[in-house]
Amino acid sequence: MRRATVGWMRVVGVLSLLMLVVPLLASGAQAQDGGEKVLRIHQPLYPDVIDPQVGSALAEISIWALNYESLTRLDDQLQTVPGAAESWEFNADLTQITFHLRDGLKYSDGAPLTAENFRYAAERTCDPYVAGGYQYVLADIVVGCEEFAALNPGVEEGTPVAIEQSAYEQAKANLGVRTLDDATIQFDLKAPAPYFPTVASLWVLYPARQDLIGAGGSDWWKDPTKQIGNGPFQVVQMDEQQLVAFEPNPQYWGGQPKLSRIEYVYIPDSQTALEAYQAGQIDIFSPDSAQLPAIEGDATLAAEFIRYASANTWYLNYNLTQKPFDDFKVREAFSLAFDRQTYCDAILGGTCVPAQGWVPQDVPGAIQSDKLVFDPEAAKAALAASSYGGPENLPEIKYYYNSDDPLNQPRVEWIAGQFRDILGVEVTLEPTDGTTLSSMRRDPKTYPQLSIYNWYQDYPDAQNWLSVYWTCSSRFAQRVGYCNPEFDKLTEQGDTAATTEERVPFYQQAGEILIQDLPGPPLFHAANFFLVKPSVTGYTPTSIDGYWPGERVSALTIDVTK
Repeated sequence: MRRATVGWMRVVGVLSLLMLVVPLLASGAQAQDGGEKVLRIHQPLYPDVIDPQVGSALAEISIWALNYESLTRLDDQLQTVPGAAESWEFNADLTQITFHLRDGLKYSDGAPLTAENFRYAAERTCDPYVAGGYQYVLADIVVGCEEFAALNPGVEEGTPVAIEQSAYEQAKANLGVRTLDDATIQFDLKAPAPYFPTVASLWVLYPARQDLIGAGGSDWWKDPTKQIGNGPFQVVQMDEQQLVAFEPNPQYWGGQPKLSRIEYVYIPDSQTALEAYQAGQIDIFSPDSAQLPAIEGDATLAAEFIRYASANTWYLNYNLTQKPFDDFKVREAFSLAFDRQTYCDAILGGTCVPAQGWVPQDVPGAIQSDKLVFDPEAAKAALAASSYGGPENLPEIKYYYNSDDPLNQPRVEWIAGQFRDILGVEVTLEPTDGTTLSSMRRDPKTYPQLSIYNWYQDYPDAQNWLSVYWTCSSRFAQRVGYCNPEFDKLTEQGDTAATTEERVPFYQQAGEILIQDLPGPPLFHAANFFLVKPSVTGYTPTSIDGYWPGERVSALTIDVTK
């Protein structure tokens, strides 16, 4: 999952788009003048599917996060807090969790919201005929989900296989999710998973209504009258490719928002969107990266520009089974020779933020290290202290990159220049098409010797960053030949401790081991960046934002005054 950039989208004429945008906003502007608080947010891409158990793109999540709420939610510090469930408890070995719903929960239309609605969401996520974009999250954790989903391996490629009905019903019955009564739902877990309450904040458990899905068929989500949710806002209007509008949900248990209406205004052309922002027709704008120099060069826009790290870490991707990266001092030398700040500012045009650790800073368990710095002299000393004694004794080093993107060529040439000028190492550039490069990364025998790669979190928990990626049993670590039993011991303790307070120290120690071993030195986090009018207040930016700051944590507090 990652944020789309408008450079990938269909660009239409500026004049024709302005003709579309201005009438579309007119009625909202009148409401604003009448005393209502309407926040208009630019969205560059209209969603492909607005179904919480099917989709996975940020444009879709941006809608669901207002329209629905799961059993838990995230606060503005990315701590997991009660949502529709007011409490939960694990069994003794953390392999079963029971959630207790709040009293009197209702959908926005007044219909009762019960544990069965959440059970149906879990079942639908795991259903082989649905095969949603985040199905694997529950498949990795919940008993029976993986087996249920596996009945239809070809569905994602559009070639679903016929499923015997009895096998389907049996697999569905074996799913480890059950309701004990209208206010209680229980999950059986494949292994101890104290992080499951955080997983339970995701859209895989957003309670889309079974009756409305059944009535609307596969395209039920296109009808706003069937997008009946339980979140702080409610979808009230959907104009395809133009507008999705929300108004407060009067039934929401957590109180009422400060805003009377939110409008997502879809403008694929970034220049048209910028002009709409400057004209006061939208309040939050998601720029294209190519616009950043002009924005930062304009005094007014620069004062309204915000940039911060997203939950996406890019790193030097070594193959530790190949020389010379089996030697820690070589890995250290290459890390110290990489000027992260200059790369973000000058080469990527301000679209990234230098990394000080593997885990994003607002995820509990993150650490910051002063060893992830640019230090040419220390880099040379590290290489001299390696088993190779210096650059002249190194084997050939091949740097692989995706040649499908022409923008990569100057980037990799800059990187190769860093290693040449600082370490005296001539790196051989290996342009490789994206399909071939992906295939190479799936097989340890063909894994690239050196490249840059990234990890984007599924849920904001250190388990998803450390245990999922770097433990000896992880397919990611196995592909590059990394295994540290002490790291595994610490992450296992973090994965099985009962509370966040108990878990965090183990993850912090595991994070220190990653710095000591440098199997893949973090380089930078992709950046979120927005233009926000001074009239917009009450939002808290987080690393999990998609198309506006505070997207998943600030629905009740964000405000606009004009």
